[in-house]
Amino acid sequence: MVIAIIAILAALLLPTLAGAKARANALYCMGNLIQLQNAWHMYENENNDFIAGNNWQSEAGMNGSGRGNSNWVTGWLDPRQSNNTDNTNTLLLTDPQWASLGPYTQSAKLYHCPASRLIVQEGNGYYPLVRTFSMSSWMGFNGTAWNQGYQLFRKCADLARLSPGDGLVFVEERDDSIDDGLFAIDMMVSQLANFPSSYHAGSGAVTFADGHAEIHRWRSTEVLVPQQSGVEVVKHEFLPVSPNNPDLVWLRAHATNPN
Repeated sequence: MVIAIIAILAALLLPTLAGAKARANALYCMGNLIQLQNAWHMYENENNDFIAGNNWQSEAGMNGSGRGNSNWVTGWLDPRQSNNTDNTNTLLLTDPQWASLGPYTQSAKLYHCPASRLIVQEGNGYYPLVRTFSMSSWMGFNGTAWNQGYQLFRKCADLARLSPGDGLVFVEERDDSIDDGLFAIDMMVSQLANFPSSYHAGSGAVTFADGHAEIHRWRSTEVLVPQQSGVEVVKHEFLPVSPNNPDLVWLRAHATNPN
């Protein structure tokens, strides 16, 4: 009888505990992104209103050029590749040679969500992926417009028609989607070029150019695919979706505006 009662109580408590853990992880991630967003603002305040760099080609090629000139982070993550040191190299996040926001954050822990379950192989060991956050493809002084005919925000002052309160900056990206530091949002082709994370009970953390952060609930079945654990098997990117996909519609509404 006692064992049966314990089993019943455990069954009742487990969903509550799981929900509490998901909420705690979500708040942790949002706190980290708020600190990244603060670093983003400190950078533009000290660099004549220019937004930290976000050029995916030079991020992938490790062509950072020092504080005030380099991308916000550097490196090409691919959890499927063993011995890809970009997967675990914290200097690509914090060293000003490779990361222009590094001097303002000074902690690699800010760039990783504890809800991520992927591990990457390096030598004989397995480690967590170093970064699970990305910056919108429409932000960055050295960026290239993902689609012609839409505005790339090089300075904060460029955020006029799309207000700072609506301008998406950082996105918690799925660990099985992430590679460079850029979160691609396609304004013309109906596709999810990159996938936002939905690890927090279907939600993920995002920040905006006015400095506020949210836990945004994603809604489409395409985004709410099961989370992978261990070594990555499938990479989620460039998935065709309906033009009315609610998550694509939301991302576009907060990404940019026509020129």
